Amino acid sequence: MLDRSQHLKLFLIGSGDNQEDAAAVISDKRIQKELSKHPVNWERLFKAVRRVSHFEFSSAQKDSFMQLFGRYR
Repeated sequence: MLDRSQHLKLFLIGSGDNQEDAAAVISDKRIQKELSKHPVNWERLFKAVRRVSHFEFSSAQKDSFMQLFGRYR
């Protein structure tokens, strides 16, 4: 079973970020703070990822992000 950080890394790599960029996002303190919360507020996590990665997600990617992290409630 993957943990939240691993899910996020796989999502970022699948969305077009390279391994180094995904690792930089995962290691960010704001991202780690959001990932450690229970329940995960996927909207705040999504906003933090966008700030750190500068990656423009499509609406389909945002929907899949919501489905993936919305289950951590």
